[in-house]
Amino acid sequence: MTPAQQNFTIIVNWKEKGFGCAKVCSYCNWRESVLLPHGSQGAEAIGAFISQCKKSFITISGGAEPLYKFDEYSGQLLSMIRIIQSHGFKVRIITREVQHIAKLRGIVDYFSISLDADVLEDIKRYQHEWAGMDIEYSLVLPPIPTAEIVKLKPQYAALRSTLGNRLVLRENLNSIYPSDLSELTFGHTGIVFVPKSLCLAGRYLSTIDSTGHEIVQDNAGLAHYLMGNPNIVLFGGMVKHLVNPTVHMEYGDIDLIALDADVIEALTERFGFTFRDVSQSASSFPRYFLAKSTRAGKTVQLILMHSQADALRFIHNAQYDVDRIGYSNRRFHFDAHGESATLHAINTKQVRTIKGPRNMGLFHIDRPLIEQRHRLKLVRKGFAIAE
Repeated sequence: MTPAQQNFTIIVNWKEKGFGCAKVCSYCNWRESVLLPHGSQGAEAIGAFISQCKKSFITISGGAEPLYKFDEYSGQLLSMIRIIQSHGFKVRIITREVQHIAKLRGIVDYFSISLDADVLEDIKRYQHEWAGMDIEYSLVLPPIPTAEIVKLKPQYAALRSTLGNRLVLRENLNSIYPSDLSELTFGHTGIVFVPKSLCLAGRYLSTIDSTGHEIVQDNAGLAHYLMGNPNIVLFGGMVKHLVNPTVHMEYGDIDLIALDADVIEALTERFGFTFRDVSQSASSFPRYFLAKSTRAGKTVQLILMHSQADALRFIHNAQYDVDRIGYSNRRFHFDAHGESATLHAINTKQVRTIKGPRNMGLFHIDRPLIEQRHRLKLVRKGFAIAE
C-alpha cells in the first residue's frame, strides 16, 4: 500500500495586529498563538513551502479566517492563490464565511466549510449559489469519550443528509480521550472521520515551515502528563471536565498547583511553555505563574506550593462547593463536605456557597476580586448559584 502523502496547509491571518476572525469557536487553539502570522506571507516563503508538497493541492486555512472581511483582504488572498497556482497546484480553502464562497467560483478548486450553528443558518441562504462547485462540510467533534460520540452518530447522519455533500468529522485537538475509529465509521464515504494524528502529521506554513505537532499542542499528551504526575494537583475547569465531560465539554485555561519546580522545567522542555512570574512580590508565597506554549493551545495557570496538604487546603477553601475538588496522580480529592455533594454540583451545575469560616492564608491578596470574576464566569457557563 502506498503511504498517504502529507497535507500542506498555509495558515493565514490577514490582520497586522490581532486575530482576523469573527467567530469565537470553543476548540480554536490559534487566537493567541505566537506562530500565527500577521498580514501576508511572502512569495519566496510560500514557494519554498509548497515545493515540498507531493499532493496536487495546497490548503489555505486559519489560523484566523481566510475570507475574513473579504472586501478588505481579498487582494492578499488572491495574491497567495496566484502564487500557489503558478507552481502547478490546486487550491483548497477552509472557511466559515460562506457569504463569500461564490465570489471565488473558478478561482478556488475546493472548499471545506467549517460548521457551527451560525454557519448552518447561513448555508441555507447561500447554498443555491454553489451549484457545480466542489464543497465539503467539516465538523470538529466534541472532546468527549468515543462511547458518547457514538450516541451522536444518528445526528451526524441526518446532518449529512440535510447538507447533501460529504461530511468530514474531525477529532478535537483538545480532547484528552482516545478515539476508537472502528466505532466511528458509517459504512460509506459520505461521512469520514479524520483523526488528529493526521492533522499533527501534516506540514504547515505559519510563521515557520513545520509539522503539525511542532505548532499545535495535542492536549491528550499534555493532559496525561498532568494527570499522572504526583507533584501536580489539578483544579478548576479541567477537573470538572474529568468528572463529567459531556456536561463540561470545554474548559479554558488549565489550572494546576505544582509541588516541585521541576514541573515548570518539564512543561517548558516537553510542551514548549514559557512561564511568567505574576506573584505580588519576590517574597510572596505561594508563587503564581502564567504560561503560554509556542504550540497553539491552552494557557496554563500554575501555583507553586510546598506540599499536597497546602494544595488541598487551597482548593478545599474555595467559595463554592463545585470548586472544592482536586485531581492528582489519577485520583480525585474531595473536601470535608463530601464527594456526593461536590459531584452533584458538577453534574447538575447547581452551585452553592459554602457557609462557615474559610482558611484564606494561601490565597492571593486580590482573592475577593478573583472570586467576583469567577462567579461571573460560572453564570456565563450556565451555572445556577445559590448564595
